[in-house]
Amino acid sequence: MNALIRSRWPACGAALGVLALVAGCSTPPDRIILLPDPQGKVGKVIVHSATGEQTIDKAYAGVDVSGSGAIEKTMDSQSVVQARYGELLAARPPRPMTFTLFFLFDSATELAPESSETVRKLKAVLATWPAPELVVVGHTDLAGAQDYDDKLSMQRAKTVSAFLVKAGIPAREIEIAARGKREPLVQTADGVPNRMNRRVVITVQ
Repeated sequence: MNALIRSRWPACGAALGVLALVAGCSTPPDRIILLPDPQGKVGKVIVHSATGEQTIDKAYAGVDVSGSGAIEKTMDSQSVVQARYGELLAARPPRPMTFTLFFLFDSATELAPESSETVRKLKAVLATWPAPELVVVGHTDLAGAQDYDDKLSMQRAKTVSAFLVKAGIPAREIEIAARGKREPLVQTADGVPNRMNRRVVITVQ
């Protein structure tokens, strides 16, 4: 997902929002700038006003929208955006991150060997993340009956939640859920085991 900077010009005193800088003055235009994601990818945003619309789909491209609804395209460089909005950009909360831990067949407590590196990365992220909130969702493969898999996936989610609490995350900041066999990572026929589907997905936000 791309981020947007929205501001009003000239800046006459600003109030910080989640992804917006709104300055209170008489009737300055709104400026909306499209930012690339951390991998440098850019999506597309359509800006509507009372008199028309414009599409922005390039990094650091933007539009100015006047009080009357007139839209004018703009184009800045990364250095200009950083210089102008550096304080705002630095104040943004970190983007959510997702980690997947894989489990051994029919186990709610034993991680697959390939998960050890993911655990290391997760610990490193949690050590520096300000006030993390986590969503922990358990899954199974399609080998078992639905009722059994629902319970197994919840047990896996609880195992990971207990690990996170031990790592210093308050239990109240962890939300757990279980999806059983309903959302396989790899589509298989019912009754077919698959190691990629035996997992817990952790979203840090």
